[in-house]
Amino acid sequence: MTPSRRRRRRRRHPVRSAAAASLVCVLAALFLLFVTVPGKRADSRAFATASACVGDEPALECRKTIEGTVKGTETVPRGKTTHYWLTITGRGGDTHRAEMNGPASVFGRVRPGDPVKATYWRGKIRFVDFRGTVQLTADQPKDAYRLPFACGMGLLALGGTFAWLTYWMVRQVGRHPARYAWQATVLPCAGVLTGIVAFLAPMVTDTMPTALVLTGAGTVPVVLGALWRIRVRRRQSEEFEIAPVVPEREECVEGGVAARTPYRGELIGAYLVVGPGLLAVTPDPEGRALRRVLPRTLVVERVRVPYWSDPSGVTAETRGWRKALRQVVLVCRDGDDEVLIGVQRKHVPWVLGALQGPAAPGEPQAPATASESRA
Repeated sequence: MTPSRRRRRRRRHPVRSAAAASLVCVLAALFLLFVTVPGKRADSRAFATASACVGDEPALECRKTIEGTVKGTETVPRGKTTHYWLTITGRGGDTHRAEMNGPASVFGRVRPGDPVKATYWRGKIRFVDFRGTVQLTADQPKDAYRLPFACGMGLLALGGTFAWLTYWMVRQVGRHPARYAWQATVLPCAGVLTGIVAFLAPMVTDTMPTALVLTGAGTVPVVLGALWRIRVRRRQSEEFEIAPVVPEREECVEGGVAARTPYRGELIGAYLVVGPGLLAVTPDPEGRALRRVLPRTLVVERVRVPYWSDPSGVTAETRGWRKALRQVVLVCRDGDDEVLIGVQRKHVPWVLGALQGPAAPGEPQAPATASESRA
């Protein structure tokens, strides 16, 4: 398999992952918004318009109120949530148990022996009345649509974000080969913030139209901020001017090397050893074993941001995305062959200094920059 085919194959994996994530989020959002939410709202309307049961009619589509006395209250913590249970003894001695929607109102006021009224609908207690104070239970249908509506809105925003990332990776990577940190942070952060706004809007509003208006109002500044950030970041240069610093002693730093030279197979490792007149690659984090010294004939042409087409040996993706965002690439020449050295930006002066420092005994001295070579 040729290197170009391997690079294209590696790019397909994030594209497929983003596309699959987008499809899952959108399908889940559509199910919640167009199946679950309408069902919950229909239950709410049916409960609001339900009439009182007649005689011993079961509490299916009608409301049935039973009178009884409080047998006890129970607070049950489960992880980060707390459940509040109210137990009622009916006039016939039967026991009714309902989970209340919070500790306030009726649950916090009643004591064992207090008279209460519990209203059933479709086989469940929907609210409890204590001396004119009404508290809804956890099974009340009035606001049951809120959570699925909030989840659907949030998933729809995330699905749109993944869809845009898929489009960007497919269409824009070829047109803009440079890989900047903002490409991996601005759009995902904007999508996550939009998803948070879309999720919270239904939870703090009373109606669906109000939630949609609040979501739109919260999304506008997020999108404008992201577009402004992208516009500013697109103006940054692809290349850097960094002064070399000769290391006082040997240092082992994370990095990678890719080359199309005869010694390509010897450059195995994920770490660079830099020192006075020494630049080597090694798989040893301590930098002591299996060193492969890079030749002194290397000439640094420029220091640039990583490209999407850079070989995997240069990138730091396997060592964490945060380190990958801080990485730059040194474009070097060894005769007619190109050698790429990937390293975090803070370590570039050491790499330049290692190439520029005095050579070890018996090794030829080579210039570290293209300008020095021409001079």
